[in-house]
Amino acid sequence: MKNGENLNCIYCKSSKVIRHGRTSTGNRRYRCRNCGRTWVMEKAETMRPDIVSLTEAYLNGRTIRDLVDVYRSSPLRINKKVREFLEGCPNWEDYLDLCVPKHSSQLAYLIGKTFSAATSENPKHTMYLAMIVDALSNVILGFELSEKDDYNTWFRLTSRAKRRGIEIPNFMSNGSIHIEEAVNAVYPNSSVKLFYHRFYRDKEVNCCLTRLPINAKLINDAIYAYEVCNNHNLSRYLKITSDKFFHEVLKSSPDYFCGRLRQRMDNKPKIRIEGLTNAFQARFEKFHMLKSDPFPLVNGWIAKWLLQPLDIGFSRLAIYMQLPVFTNFRQFSCGQIPTLNILSLDSPQLKTFIVEIAARALQIPIFYNRCEMKFDRCSLY
Repeated sequence: MKNGENLNCIYCKSSKVIRHGRTSTGNRRYRCRNCGRTWVMEKAETMRPDIVSLTEAYLNGRTIRDLVDVYRSSPLRINKKVREFLEGCPNWEDYLDLCVPKHSSQLAYLIGKTFSAATSENPKHTMYLAMIVDALSNVILGFELSEKDDYNTWFRLTSRAKRRGIEIPNFMSNGSIHIEEAVNAVYPNSSVKLFYHRFYRDKEVNCCLTRLPINAKLINDAIYAYEVCNNHNLSRYLKITSDKFFHEVLKSSPDYFCGRLRQRMDNKPKIRIEGLTNAFQARFEKFHMLKSDPFPLVNGWIAKWLLQPLDIGFSRLAIYMQLPVFTNFRQFSCGQIPTLNILSLDSPQLKTFIVEIAARALQIPIFYNRCEMKFDRCSLY
């Protein structure tokens, strides 16, 4: 041996030992020239990420080959471990019902997305994802995987939502006849509107912000919209019998509220419903694991996307629950419900949470000023 190494074969005790490269984990390997056998003298400890972190990295956009250097295993084995883990995760709809025993959604978007997936029944090798999305929080209330966009797909999805106790008085879609017929069959007393109303509501809010950036009218409209949403979780959390504290926070911070509202208006492609469809498309364009059953991956990605913290520090699920809760993908994988954060009334986090809910409620396109954006009808003057 060179460099002063004096080793004997651990099998035949011969001194004819040479270096024989390194293992995949970086350990020095030796070989005996007498008996031909190899061994590793000292094994360096390999720190591998746990399966939850590995799966999150994959759902966030890392490819299986990217993870080979991190996990120190073959792509096939990593692929298998990720899929087995996702197959053991809870169904997102069941988990949501566990977190929110009583749903309260005034408006839901009905949106769909086609994505690539190997399937023998569709020569185009595509599948369709139909979703019911809460307008306030962008939380996916339910989803359905199908070979194509048709009436049966939307009927199954809306029927299951109805059985789960989700009553939604207003829906919004792109005008698909399949969606309209399914909603009329399952929710005969609910209205189905077009996304045009959403664009009009954005113009209304933008008009108010442009003409008077900080004004009491927007604050009052936000308070009204919040009350119509009829979710009392935040009031119960604050341990009060009315929403006076909610009102006080908004009226004492008009610049902060209008600033957050303007930020949401300027970043629609990222933080509103467009953010969901764009994120899904970006991740599922090259999802080679979808050669087999896509449900575990879609289910896991939806959970990860809805549980990750936003720029305000809270997740979309927290906004939907209207409670400042902490949760993450690890808790979801174990079926653990979110942990409630106990915040003082003067906490900046609580103020941020209240302002976020108010700004989102104001943007819901079921509240109209009927001003038609004409100066002679504007209540600001």
